[in-house]
Amino acid sequence: MSSGNGKRGEPRVTIGRRDFFKVYAAAGVAVLQGCRRRDQELIESPVRRSTALPGASVWRRSICEQCGAGCEIEVRTVDRLAKKIEGLPGGFVNAGGVCALGHSALQELYHPDRVTEPMRRGSSGELEPVSWEEALETTAMAIAAAPDTTTVVAGAPSGPLLGLWRRFAAAVGAPAPVHWQPSDAVVEREAARLAFGESTRPAYDLARSDYVVSVGAPFLDRWRSPVHYGAAWAELTADRRGKLVQVEARHSLTAANADEWLPVRPGSEGFFARGLAGLLLGSGTVGEEEREAYEALYPEAPPDLAATGERCGIDTGRIERLAAELPRARRPLVMAGGSALEGENGVAAGAAALALNLLLGGVGRQGGVFAGVDFGFEDRLAGDAAAALPPAALADRLAGDGESGVLVVSEADTLHGMPGLEAAFEHAGTVIACSAFFDDAALRADVVLPVQTDLERFQAVEPDPVRGVPALLVASPTVAPRGEARHPGDVALALAAAAGSALPWPGFQEAVESALSDAFAATRAADDDASDPAALPAPLIAGALNARQFVRRTTDAGGLVGTEEMRRAPAAPASGDAAEAPGSIPDPASLPAPAAPAGVESFTLIPFESLKLADGRGANRPWLQELPDPLSTVMWGSWVEVATADADRLGIHTGDIVRLTGTAAEIELPAIVLPTVRPGSVGVPVGGGHADYGRYARGRGVNVNALLDPDRRVEGAGAFARGDVRVRIERLRRPRRSERPVIYGRGLRQAEEIPVGWAPHDGGKA
Repeated sequence: MSSGNGKRGEPRVTIGRRDFFKVYAAAGVAVLQGCRRRDQELIESPVRRSTALPGASVWRRSICEQCGAGCEIEVRTVDRLAKKIEGLPGGFVNAGGVCALGHSALQELYHPDRVTEPMRRGSSGELEPVSWEEALETTAMAIAAAPDTTTVVAGAPSGPLLGLWRRFAAAVGAPAPVHWQPSDAVVEREAARLAFGESTRPAYDLARSDYVVSVGAPFLDRWRSPVHYGAAWAELTADRRGKLVQVEARHSLTAANADEWLPVRPGSEGFFARGLAGLLLGSGTVGEEEREAYEALYPEAPPDLAATGERCGIDTGRIERLAAELPRARRPLVMAGGSALEGENGVAAGAAALALNLLLGGVGRQGGVFAGVDFGFEDRLAGDAAAALPPAALADRLAGDGESGVLVVSEADTLHGMPGLEAAFEHAGTVIACSAFFDDAALRADVVLPVQTDLERFQAVEPDPVRGVPALLVASPTVAPRGEARHPGDVALALAAAAGSALPWPGFQEAVESALSDAFAATRAADDDASDPAALPAPLIAGALNARQFVRRTTDAGGLVGTEEMRRAPAAPASGDAAEAPGSIPDPASLPAPAAPAGVESFTLIPFESLKLADGRGANRPWLQELPDPLSTVMWGSWVEVATADADRLGIHTGDIVRLTGTAAEIELPAIVLPTVRPGSVGVPVGGGHADYGRYARGRGVNVNALLDPDRRVEGAGAFARGDVRVRIERLRRPRRSERPVIYGRGLRQAEEIPVGWAPHDGGKA
């Protein structure tokens, strides 16, 4: 323990982790995340009235929900206004780190263009402010008139909030909701089901491995939990202990930091995995048990080295060296994700890459791959409601010629995320958008219901299972909500009540506490020698006398976190199941390569999420727009990455305006010529080109998703395929003054319309 005056950065009264568990071990508290930093002055319980002097800093614990990672943060508040965000030291997922997107949550909170009151489209065709009662009545009447043709789209990550939207859909008589999530997340779960027998996103023990082969997974960019994997990568490379080989067509930030980058041809990642498996099988270093497990999935002979090198477009010597080094590592690991999963054969490619862990004996051991597990609070809140559907189900459901009744979209910018849905929106009789901003979907809505941002709401999050340990993280609001914004869970409950199908909780917090209470009761009722899937592990509830005490202790502590002993290996595919029968998994080696259009020079388009704007949710924040891209250094706009060899042949120079033409649309944007781009491909970041989304995103950049075909799907996954798309590129002209890309350090230009010095402490005024 240490003591001090309570100022940040100086010694203060803090209980260490080891002492903390000694004190609470007898009571059976598994984890009290956040309480490890609960001080006498700085960390103040939000349920008590503030005793801080005017102008004094108070740090409050919260959870970042900018993505599904679920990083724990602490927010510095002054006079109940949020001023700064830092990672919570010892946070379950992030261990004290926070990314740029997480830091920018302040600008989301105080954004001058927030939707802070309900709005309804009037007779003039414009959205007009109305009361909550009027907005709910309009929505309830529409749902009651056509419940079986009501479609709910939930953008919440997996967890209690998604479970509540599932329960809402079932209560009002609507079909199962659509879960709007990254397509590669859907594909990754299906690939894991084929390779490991469990439909969960795998947990990679990156920090404790010593040789990592990442097949398409840009884990240092914007993939799953970049803060967690960034810290794990730093531990992996400490004292030059481990090696990272990045197998990816694009020169991402992960590829730039890897020890070796293998720039395989786009769409060939699965073929590469099978070819590498062939070299491992023929090396004599694979155990018999590992060989049998792998050949049960892939009984056909893998491709030879020459075919692998030709298909992937890389030197065969580099593949041979990788195959020789992998078996010599003590804890080798193969990861799969990102671009490898985004083509039409993404499931086959992902399964082939994951199955390499079977050959290497890396399943369920330290430094290997584990099953992603959670406490199941999504299902606890959903009850008997049907499981949510993947994103592509939205296009299928709205594809009919008749009106589709009511479309309820919660925190999901569907129109920006996937083109081709505009006509489907027109088919909907009434569109309800639960949003904090006028994103592309909210602009088309008939009713807009304002929702709270991360720091304003009660939070109950089951984070991405990157650690293979179940967790439910809970945090109280950090600041008071702006205007009339409500928690999206409270909106779902209010809509159900207005439609005459009230659910048994007055608010989202009460729903979560009820689920905790039920879990406590199920565990108490379970026999010691029985396996009850509805029960929590007994050590998590030990010491609690009753359900109320358990719920109070859990919410005060910041949630429940399992122990390392709860990590487990994925179950093997059931041999008796026809779906998992040997040879039933699609073999990437037998699938044809993506074909280029005949008679015209085309390039493979590689859409990617930039480190700052993510899928576009960060585009409305000037902090992120002003942040240079780590590789191209472009700010305040979109760009296309072109290989030097291709640019020389086409007469393209950095800054030139070029046109990319696909089968569905065309876009114009400046080119950035880079020697690290693989010839024959072009990379464009997603996230730009919003129709509105606030003054800092409106009309800035282009939406590369417009080039994608919504009818292209990843085979067997119900996800949109945005990989292997072919486009033509042509130079148009030198840029006009207003079109010049803002490049940090190279002709840096600060346009007059770009705001600077914007800060949240003035209530969000620019």
